[in-house]
Amino acid sequence: MTRFYFHSTGAFAYRDEEGVELADAPAAEAEALRVLGELLKDAPASLSRMGSLELEVTDAGGHRIFSLQVTARRTGC
Repeated sequence: MTRFYFHSTGAFAYRDEEGVELADAPAAEAEALRVLGELLKDAPASLSRMGSLELEVTDAGGHRIFSLQVTARRTGC
């Protein structure tokens, strides 16, 4: 098992100091997608207001393993 950390910037700024033990990098990617879905479900207005969200997954050494970015843009409506 490896410890992965899930940090976010933008609409939901958070620095993960605890991390989660997962089997491997693909498991961390799947967890990142699940976490992003929960963040968007719980507070969609925050993304609209802030405009973007990045979720970065790192290993214990701080090396980026995976990242997701979501951007919200209003158009003329």
